[in-house]
Amino acid sequence: MIYGSPARPRDVRGAPGTARATGEPRIAGCRVAGISGPALLGITIALHLALFLLLFPNTPEDVVMRGFLRLCFYDAGRVVYGAVPYRDFLLEYPPGSLFVMLVPRLFAAGYLAYRQYFFAEIAALDLIVVIALYGIARVALLPAWRVLGVYTLGIACIGPLVSYRLDLASAAATTLAVLAWLRGRPVLASVAIASGAAIKIYPAALLPLLAMDLWWRGELRRLWICGAAFAATFIAWVGPILWPVLQSGAEGLDQALRFQTDRHLQVEAIWATPPLLMHMMSGFPLEVIGRNRALVVLGPGDAWGNAGTPALVVVGLFIYWCWWRARLFTEPRTDRILLASAAVIVAASMLTKVLSPQYLIWSMPGLAALPARPRLAAFGSGLFVAALPLTQWIYPLHYGELVSWLTRQTVVLLALRNGLLLLVLLCLLLALWQTTRPLSRKTRRS
Repeated sequence: MIYGSPARPRDVRGAPGTARATGEPRIAGCRVAGISGPALLGITIALHLALFLLLFPNTPEDVVMRGFLRLCFYDAGRVVYGAVPYRDFLLEYPPGSLFVMLVPRLFAAGYLAYRQYFFAEIAALDLIVVIALYGIARVALLPAWRVLGVYTLGIACIGPLVSYRLDLASAAATTLAVLAWLRGRPVLASVAIASGAAIKIYPAALLPLLAMDLWWRGELRRLWICGAAFAATFIAWVGPILWPVLQSGAEGLDQALRFQTDRHLQVEAIWATPPLLMHMMSGFPLEVIGRNRALVVLGPGDAWGNAGTPALVVVGLFIYWCWWRARLFTEPRTDRILLASAAVIVAASMLTKVLSPQYLIWSMPGLAALPARPRLAAFGSGLFVAALPLTQWIYPLHYGELVSWLTRQTVVLLALRNGLLLLVLLCLLLALWQTTRPLSRKTRRS
């Protein structure tokens, strides 16, 4: 039985909530053009292995890609030789991310070997996402070819960057969490959310959605168990790293927190678009320089970044309010779970004052698994895929032109990319509003 959708029969022609009633073809586990579901999954896995193990590792790498991989190698090596993160050296990322860096280091003595093992680890994480998306397609009665195809297209469009970053680890955790939620396993979903939050923080935004779902169903015991599972898993991830830091004082942890909170407006962020366009058109004063391992905007335009956190709070509260409003329905449909989880992750990835290209990886699985109805959701997914080639064109292909000379072409295309991302978020919010809108009295009487 589908969790949250027990009233969605699979084989009743035209029953409310079924694929036929919504106009979607019921081919998640059936044959598509003579190809069965498992065969389609096997073909997708083979294609992704070719991308992650053959194509991406052999493409030219820029200094930023290579620099991050070397940073992972050296940070993991320091831990292997007894150094304590946050206390003995600055770890830029959440504690759980260190485990992702550490696994390849256990098998590699030098950087070149570490590079190969890191690529293999990222390929394994990608396969987890692929298999989880196939499971979501089967549970939600979505066409598996469409879900896997959109995700594969997104990976190809963003390019080799995905292999040089560890963001697929948190994306895999969130995808597994959504799958567990749909299959009626909220405790496993809480464990997956906690794992993702330990690596990249943002998956914790899914927890209020899950908690509200259990609350309005009256499953208070499961709610407490989910909370305990989340806390225990999160402590298991971050405890071994933070405990020695806290024993010697919290100065190192405070330094890492200030490293993040004191950042300036990143040049690729959505909030940097207005000052960049004003600079291009009227000579608005600004400068792009490197600070805190990022290229940021300095000058009066830096103040635009202060709008990021309030905007994220407002949009997040709107999503949670729409989800809470869905309790007026007898049973929340599966497509509402997919839509709300995708919307909250997209908002978390793009509304802050830092928008690195790899942040778009966070949203790929959720947007690939969106239902075809309402149309706004599918349209938003298409806009997101259209923004990915622009992202690769800007970084890494023409990044030097953007940060060194602020050429007209790079600024315009960056503004176009950011505009598409804002439209993606707007489409998801409007679609969520539509799917959670209570029925009118006239409709109820009929």
